[in-house]
Amino acid sequence: MFTTYHDKKTPWIAIVIILSMLISLFFFPSTYAKDNSVTNNYRSISQGQFKKGPDIPKNTMASLIADQLSGKATGQTREEILSSSKTTFVKATKNKDTQHHNKTTLLHNSYADFAIYSATSFLLDDIDGDSFYQTLNVTFDADIFSYTSNQLGNVYALLYLSKNGGPWTHYYTTDSFIINGNTDLDEYQVITSFLSGYPSDYYDVLIDLYEVGYSDVVASYSSDDSNALYAIPLESADYDEPYIEVVELHGGGSALLTLFILSICFIRLKR
Repeated sequence: MFTTYHDKKTPWIAIVIILSMLISLFFFPSTYAKDNSVTNNYRSISQGQFKKGPDIPKNTMASLIADQLSGKATGQTREEILSSSKTTFVKATKNKDTQHHNKTTLLHNSYADFAIYSATSFLLDDIDGDSFYQTLNVTFDADIFSYTSNQLGNVYALLYLSKNGGPWTHYYTTDSFIINGNTDLDEYQVITSFLSGYPSDYYDVLIDLYEVGYSDVVASYSSDDSNALYAIPLESADYDEPYIEVVELHGGGSALLTLFILSICFIRLKR
């Protein structure tokens, strides 16, 4: 005949373990803290067009290929691009507008001067309401001053960001587009939604203008020229999310309820 011994300490040990686990979950909830360190995992989608053109639909932006995959963004510093003997970024391609012009406009015009007359920036999409935005619109007006009768220039631009005074990092290359004299009808805008790799901070913008077929920069414009490109509050979408604490409050309430019920059971067992 076997004699069974009931260890009276076993329920108490189990209750203590459960209570310890619940207390740990309640006072030390798991969080997904944002890492504000610099990351090279740059990810963005951009679209450029003349400002006078139709508005870019929101759903069109969402369907675009990431700039890093299409070759529009290299993540290289400006110094690396300027010092490189080879073109490491994708050159601008002719769009429908340039195909209507004479092919001679594609050649470098040594009798012309280029300038960026002005630039502005607009901010969109702040999901978490912290005054840092994930979508940036940069609009600039490039001009050509020719000493011949040809007042047309076929150009494209490289756009850079500088995080809090850091190095200029290439984030977009536009397609080629035609500028005409000093008119503002050819203002060009680039709308960029930053998806990842850009922690919440203040960024400056720099624009380098190139003439198609010519490797040197023909004009530049940056935060040194306009406050509109200085200290822009940006963050990528992975930093622009609703605060997780709102969700954790529900979990904390459940833990409190469970802890209360177990406490009652504990008292009754003790009695």
